[in-house]
Amino acid sequence: MVWIFIAVRLAAAVGTTDTSSLVLEQLERSREQYRTVETWQQRRVQLRDNFLKGAGLWPLPEKSPLNPIVHSRREYDGYSVENIALESMPGFYCTGNLYRPLKTKRPGPAILCPHGHFTPLGRFRAEQQIRCAHLARMGATVLSYSMVGWQDSQQTSHKDPLVLALQTWNSIRALDYLAGLPEVDASRIGMTGASGGGTQTFFLAFLDDRIAASAPVGIVYPWAPPLGCLCESGLPVMQAAGTNAIELAASIAPRPQLFISIGHDNTRDFPKVGFPFVRDVYDIHKRADAARNVHLPDEYHDFGLSKRRAVYEFFAQHLQLPLLPEAADSIVIESPEQMEVFNGSHPLPANALQGSAAVDQALISLPRSVPRASAASNPLN
Repeated sequence: MVWIFIAVRLAAAVGTTDTSSLVLEQLERSREQYRTVETWQQRRVQLRDNFLKGAGLWPLPEKSPLNPIVHSRREYDGYSVENIALESMPGFYCTGNLYRPLKTKRPGPAILCPHGHFTPLGRFRAEQQIRCAHLARMGATVLSYSMVGWQDSQQTSHKDPLVLALQTWNSIRALDYLAGLPEVDASRIGMTGASGGGTQTFFLAFLDDRIAASAPVGIVYPWAPPLGCLCESGLPVMQAAGTNAIELAASIAPRPQLFISIGHDNTRDFPKVGFPFVRDVYDIHKRADAARNVHLPDEYHDFGLSKRRAVYEFFAQHLQLPLLPEAADSIVIESPEQMEVFNGSHPLPANALQGSAAVDQALISLPRSVPRASAASNPLN
């Protein structure tokens, strides 16, 4: 109980909310109950199943053809960019941009890059374009994709009551797409995002073992519903298992994970309050070296240069990429008009669903797969 006493004192010192105190109590219970690899594997299955049930994704929907729409290829110094839409379920499209290296060995690694709640540009903002382009220059195939209701993903609103389920399903299907590309080594797929993109990162990494290395930025701290946007806590994905953001992220062990915490946002106390729990879970798996925390006490809530550098180093190590210095001045910052998938020249397909009622009903009505009973299986494969 010493750890929880220290953590509660720290929480009180920084004015942590009652929700955060509850999270710390949940973490202490988890520490007491799950002390071996075997018990952690059982806990992880419980966390996954309850997350998917809370999201309305259990049993898992059957996967339909992605029918990718790819157009408007542009070539720049060391990388290319294309506009892409994936039909994540019949009539519903996940929109994004695909960055490819121009010269590299095949097959190579791939990286998913969701964006966060950075208004107004989301995936179109300069720091997202720079990150994706540089990772492509390093040799990765990179998919940057929009949150539901942002940019050219306008078939329903970001306030859709099922937005968490829709975004999680989009992430699963985006991973399916990358893993199926002939130029991608499916054993070397990473994921990174900041803020709400960081939430999507640790959500998918904990759900799906195909994410080999993950780097959530500025998001893992003592939170649980009802905190957060609807896309993070709008459905009961944590309540039944009595869990929280820190435990979900820790359950990704033993796969490599980089946590970037920041002095001027809610992750300010992660090195003292959250990371000790994560490190202990990795230590149980004999992989303490696979979890790393980079703390930037003087920085703010973004995906700026110092955060990107840490992520480049992390993926270079764990996805076997050459580490190159970022040359942002030679990366072309494109306009939203260049990057959008659907517009006057490229309209939405005729079968596109419109409005939350139609989209939500389509998700609810998807055929379901038979759930696997094995505790050792990955429910998303």
